[in-house]
Amino acid sequence: MRLLPIAHLASIAAALLADPPDADAQATCRPPTVMVVLDKSSSMQTGTINGVTKWSIARNALGQVMTELQSKAEVGLMTFPRPDRCGPGGLDVAPALNSRTAIMNALGSPPPASGFFTPMAQTLEAAALEPTLIASDAPRYVVVISDGWQWCSPYDPATRYDGVDAIGSLNGEGVTTYVVGFGGATDASALNLMAVEAGTARSGCNPANDEPSDPNHCYYQADDATALIAALQQIADNVAVETCDGEDNDCDGLVDEGLVRDCATACGSGSETCTNGAWGGCDAPAVETEVCNGSDDNCDGAIDPGCDCTPGTTRPCGETSDVGACQPGTQTCNTGGHWGNCEGSVSPTDEMCNGLDDDCDGHADEDEGVILHGNGGPSPLLCQPGEVCLGGACVPEEPVIPPSNEEDPTPSEEGGQPGGCGCNTSTPPTSGFLLLALGALIIRRRR
Repeated sequence: MRLLPIAHLASIAAALLADPPDADAQATCRPPTVMVVLDKSSSMQTGTINGVTKWSIARNALGQVMTELQSKAEVGLMTFPRPDRCGPGGLDVAPALNSRTAIMNALGSPPPASGFFTPMAQTLEAAALEPTLIASDAPRYVVVISDGWQWCSPYDPATRYDGVDAIGSLNGEGVTTYVVGFGGATDASALNLMAVEAGTARSGCNPANDEPSDPNHCYYQADDATALIAALQQIADNVAVETCDGEDNDCDGLVDEGLVRDCATACGSGSETCTNGAWGGCDAPAVETEVCNGSDDNCDGAIDPGCDCTPGTTRPCGETSDVGACQPGTQTCNTGGHWGNCEGSVSPTDEMCNGLDDDCDGHADEDEGVILHGNGGPSPLLCQPGEVCLGGACVPEEPVIPPSNEEDPTPSEEGGQPGGCGCNTSTPPTSGFLLLALGALIIRRRR
């Protein structure tokens, strides 16, 4: 038997003793990369809001929002100008998870009271080349915060909108930019156009705004600490959000959790849920093939086009009277939505001896409309000679019986006269004398 090396045996034993692979292992966290590009010009230190410098307000707002954001996104920091006056900003803290402490330390010293200008466009161009930002394979974002205009001394008005072109450079690298204006001295016109170029313009905004006090800016205008915190929190919610991609975007150990979005069909509204990186079926009412059922199945506003009726419904047809043997028929709507044949209709016929009102005139077993025996007596005209209609059937006619006060008209055996003729064979005496007297008178006249 071949012996295995001791080292090999040891590795096998370690593998056997190790915990088995967890089939439900936590999903790999793939957080977004966020670069904060912060204005560190002298006006951030000399300008105040409610007695507090704008620099202090901005630093505290970032610290508050990053308390939660740092576990969901890799956050880095760039400030401008640097190293002094109007040089393009540079990297202070590389993007990483849980970078709040490092960023707060980097913001520990405020800008000088003078001499630091606002090379915002140049710094955004530098961000588009920053390896720690553009090399990430996760979703990438820039959040630029400035309290003034694009400005370097001496001021060149032709550079006012250079920030728009810098946003275009970031777009080209696949980086999405959010624009925040802080305080009442911002260049609202330039910041609005930058937000539009970035594709992050706020819903219902007016790109033509040119004053910080105008309503409905396309960028986030923050005039105090509360508004700045609200703006940064809204942006944090937008960037550090779970997306339907099968990955743990917010680094909470869950994949595609709680992702529900609205959806609709021609028949109504509904919602659909993301599962394993794919949106499920929309539960809005489905558009069905139009059938004849009294409903608008395909939701085009027309109910049962081309249908005569709803399948299964019925209606009377044929004969309209229900007197005697007559009765209306019935039509049934077929599955194609059309009326079928008339069935069961009974119309008037010639009267017959059957106990029925065949001609539907309200009387049974009568001839030519004349009730012969309306009190229930037999009717002889609906049957063969010698028969009468009685009780709905032709039966033999009963023989005629003479009145009870008549005599039998048969011949008499003794007198040769028919019996029952009403004659008397004996001549009354008075009648004989009258005849003899009449005969004598005739003989006397002849003489």
